[in-house]
Amino acid sequence: MKIIKQITRLFLFLILSTGCSTMNKTVTKMFDGIDTNDAEKISEKDLQKLPHTVQNYLRYSGIIGKEKAKTVRLKQGGGFRLKPHQEFKTMRAEQYFNVDEIEFYWQGKVDIVTATDRFLDGKGDLTVKLFGFIRVAYAEGPEVDQGEILRFLAEGVWFPSVFVNDYIRWEALDDRSAKATITLNNLSASANFYFNEKNQIERITAKRYMEKDGRFELADWEIIIKEYKAFNGVLIPSKSEVIWKLDSGDFCWYKPEIYAIEYNVPLPY
Repeated sequence: MKIIKQITRLFLFLILSTGCSTMNKTVTKMFDGIDTNDAEKISEKDLQKLPHTVQNYLRYSGIIGKEKAKTVRLKQGGGFRLKPHQEFKTMRAEQYFNVDEIEFYWQGKVDIVTATDRFLDGKGDLTVKLFGFIRVAYAEGPEVDQGEILRFLAEGVWFPSVFVNDYIRWEALDDRSAKATITLNNLSASANFYFNEKNQIERITAKRYMEKDGRFELADWEIIIKEYKAFNGVLIPSKSEVIWKLDSGDFCWYKPEIYAIEYNVPLPY
């Protein structure tokens, strides 16, 4: 019995090591050639082209005078579930962003399940595996691409200097909201950002493709921000809730929490 347990532990270790090796190789390639030593600092001038409510939010975030994020790496946790009736399970994840190229690599684990969500070279894909090597789900295509670039846009709240980039176009809706549209080549997606009296983003809404019975359908998607926290002198959402707005009611399926985040460190953890 002792030998079986030792073999099982070794087997799991080798599986996890293989998964980490694949992620590290992809992230290293994604960051290849990026020079963070010449990162420009954000100034008031960078904000002038934006709607006033967005300007006020970026001032609140504390990015003025700080380096523009060219790369981002973060660790997150939180609750995750696949269906409304299920209990939340603990998720642990790492994520990496190449901000200039609009790319990211996310990998999360829940029990024996590993999920990888990527947006590289303008294409997105999602892979789910058991024990790190048995593939049980895979998705790609135009609907996935739209969802991934939309995810990049919404998750920009974790590195708010991204919002001054030319590939994001802002349009004021009223005194407390603005529409952001991100474009990469022929692919684009939009989301509405809503701000409170503290100049914080309090929620984000958009239309995103949702997989249902093997098909993709556009659905209302919402992020509600629950808490802000300072990392590296920048105030960002540390806790959020991600929700599908369904005919049957709101389905909160993910509650991400940021544990650590670093800008302009172009290396895997």
